[in-house]
Amino acid sequence: MLASMSESSDGDESVPRRFRRLRFNPLRDVMPWVAVVVGLFLVVRAALGRSPGDDPVWLVMGLVLAAVGIVVFFVDRWQARRGH
Repeated sequence: MLASMSESSDGDESVPRRFRRLRFNPLRDVMPWVAVVVGLFLVVRAALGRSPGDDPVWLVMGLVLAAVGIVVFFVDRWQARRGH
């Protein structure tokens, strides 16, 4: 029996790769949000002077971690749309 395109699974070779959808992957879908939350936590902690040693490095590290999390989120959405 032939399967139509709407009934195809992720591994079905009859559907072109660009039309396949990504399955849920916690590392890909949740970790960018974790990075943003931890980055913002580090920024707030450093801004209040509660970081170890009161180094401005913690402020910069928090900003970088939050920015990386946001960029990874948008890259993942772009890849999901393209079917990678």
